[in-house]
Amino acid sequence: MTNKVEFKEFNLRPSLLSSIEKCGFTAASAIQELTIGPILDGKDIFALAETGSGKTASFAIPVIEHILHDELLDVEDVHYVVLSPTRELAQQTHKVFKELGEESGINSVCVIGGENIDKQKKSLDKGAHVVIATPGRLVDLVKQEAVYIDRCFGIVFDEADRLFDMGFKKDIEYILGKMPDDRQLIMVSATTNQDVLNTAYKFNSVPTELRVSEDSLLVDQIDHKLAMVSSNEKMGLLVKTIRDHGDAYALVFCNTKFQTHIVAEWLMSMDFKAKAISGGLSQNKRTRLIKDFRSKKITILVCTDVAARGLDIKDVNLVINYDLPQSAENYVHRIGRTGRAGADGEAISFCAHEDCEFLDPIHELIGDKIPQIEVSPESFAKDLTKKPFIDRKTFKVVDRNTGRPLSDEQKEKRKKTQQKKIQKKEMIQNKKEKEVEVDIKNKRNIKNKTPAARINRVEPKVFTVQAKTQKDAVVKALSYFKVKYESQLTLQASKEGRKRFFLFGKRLTEYKYSVRPTYKKIIMPFLIRLLKLSDLKIYAKFSFDGKNIKVFFSGNDEKLLTQNDNELLRSLEHVVRVHLYSKIIVPNDLRISFRSKGSKNQEAGLIKMIEKVAVKVIDTGKPFTLRPLNSSDRRLVHKYLDNKKGVETVSIGDGRMKKIEIRPV
Repeated sequence: MTNKVEFKEFNLRPSLLSSIEKCGFTAASAIQELTIGPILDGKDIFALAETGSGKTASFAIPVIEHILHDELLDVEDVHYVVLSPTRELAQQTHKVFKELGEESGINSVCVIGGENIDKQKKSLDKGAHVVIATPGRLVDLVKQEAVYIDRCFGIVFDEADRLFDMGFKKDIEYILGKMPDDRQLIMVSATTNQDVLNTAYKFNSVPTELRVSEDSLLVDQIDHKLAMVSSNEKMGLLVKTIRDHGDAYALVFCNTKFQTHIVAEWLMSMDFKAKAISGGLSQNKRTRLIKDFRSKKITILVCTDVAARGLDIKDVNLVINYDLPQSAENYVHRIGRTGRAGADGEAISFCAHEDCEFLDPIHELIGDKIPQIEVSPESFAKDLTKKPFIDRKTFKVVDRNTGRPLSDEQKEKRKKTQQKKIQKKEMIQNKKEKEVEVDIKNKRNIKNKTPAARINRVEPKVFTVQAKTQKDAVVKALSYFKVKYESQLTLQASKEGRKRFFLFGKRLTEYKYSVRPTYKKIIMPFLIRLLKLSDLKIYAKFSFDGKNIKVFFSGNDEKLLTQNDNELLRSLEHVVRVHLYSKIIVPNDLRISFRSKGSKNQEAGLIKMIEKVAVKVIDTGKPFTLRPLNSSDRRLVHKYLDNKKGVETVSIGDGRMKKIEIRPV
């Protein structure tokens, strides 16, 4: 849509137009242009648009206009309900309604968990045109008859997919059951969710689907990148990245509450203005933290996904995924916290070996691969303080030995001590580097090899031995490296020693050996020996393209590799990886993957299994719960059974491995 539509073209009330202008809105965004008209016409809608596109105003403006148009300012009953998946998002939505509606006399009330319910009841007693709520708290208030929604004109599902992903389906169905059958249903989301539509159909609604962009779920202004690193390198890369962005106003996302507090405390120990926000904190603390972040008392907020849907801060210029999200949809929502309202934004995701399984679903969802950035030794901060020790219950920094919380004075004292150690370490390092520079100048054969260059190439581990003959040295080197053939060894240096006795006796010579840095010669003999010892009738095929080592298995016992979610395949990969790392110094960007024909055929096997379960559920009329599945397998189950008549699917539990319950309809 090239021609922007001005809000006055929707024939809105003068007081509402005045509020819109005061909020700084000049013309409708794409999603607002699509939704305002249908909502004003009383239609049920399901609107899909990227994060940061102005979805909140897209329903707030027409809802307020409805109330003004129908002259419903005398509050007897609640006119509209807005459901939010998180407390922070509910507070943000309430703020938008206040800014847009106060001048017109629209009264909105926010009711969320974690806050005093009696105060919320008093606010509701004064009357509310619009109630913005989290589902659990609204259910409590309805059951206590503190609020009546049986004469509501409409309900909004804000971030509809997240509402269902977070397990609010039962609460939502309870709320819909208390509302009139002809109420208006408005659903907005960044990604689609079949559960959302199934619930709409169940309550006699066939919403019109409105979609802003078919091509991309990401805002064009966001420059998103991927850094492949190990888990131990993440903190060093995080610190260097923030330092390189001198004006960093950033959100750092972690997958667990515990990790957010470790990362935040670590950053604080290095004098960054950082804090952690997670579901482990009280609502008052979370609200205060967000306020401090908005005022920039805090410039780095380390958070879990609970904040991805609850923050709308235009100035955030950097998002860092310290952990790659386990849900592809969450990737969209996380990086959508930057690049808002037309501003430019940058998002960097750290991907360690254990995060790689989440990459393919993200690429599939966004329809493209995340551009990868090169990581060199200079990409990491070298002056990291010691990792803080955090209590898992209180999330406070404690003494590693006593388990007692550290006071601010103790933290400051430890910080100064660590800074002195870092400075001393830097002085020693600088001294070594100068010595190396002198050595390089004096030795022409290593003239162009800087310390950094040596770090990047594959460096072999060296075995030094003194022996009478080279043959004896070779035997000892083969035994040390546990390799079979002399051709796998490289003689790096030999130095003739003195005679065994002062004037006579054989001389002992010092030999330095290393394993030739040929990945195939290190991996394949070890792997073949491992398979023989395991008595597995399996053949392994090796390939290497310069950055990726791939091993493909086939044979009679191949199916054993893929049982129990590829358990044996993953174990073989781990053992071989440990063996390789014990032989040579491996570059950071080397990737190793083990695959088999059976791992590709697992999808077909899963489909056959869920087909049998679906038939059983339909025949018996009883639900059946599948074993815990990873995200890609869960997506396959949901997708396959979406069009299956007589059953529905629901994800149960938290974390990476959720269960799926197949229910009769």
